Amino acid sequence: MRKKDFILIFVVSLIIAGAFGVNYFVNTKNVDSIEIYMDNKLYKTYDINDKEEIKIKSKEGYNIVKIHDKGVEIIEASCPDKVCIHQGFITKSSESIVCLPNKVHIKITTEDNHESEEDVISK
Repeated sequence: MRKKDFILIFVVSLIIAGAFGVNYFVNTKNVDSIEIYMDNKLYKTYDINDKEEIKIKSKEGYNIVKIHDKGVEIIEASCPDKVCIHQGFITKSSESIVCLPNKVHIKITTEDNHESEEDVISK
């Protein structure tokens, strides 16, 4: 191998290490709370460190949400397809759980997300 090959391998290694570093810092923000929305309205906010099991009832059906181990999951639902259950346990702010038939949306928010979510307001 020549000197140019070693330089190329070194540059590619730096790019890969940089990508992993950026991904690590983006996904390890200070997680703050769990927000549960029902029919596009905030149902309730929970602390990420809580250990609770919540039954959310609506006219469409019900979902049982379990908060534990700094994350959240849906463990039971009345919807026919059970996609919300199969989405599993989430712990990062980039993840969410959605149950379309029951109109439930669960997301994890960070301190950065508590600022206004509106980036641009047009008139």
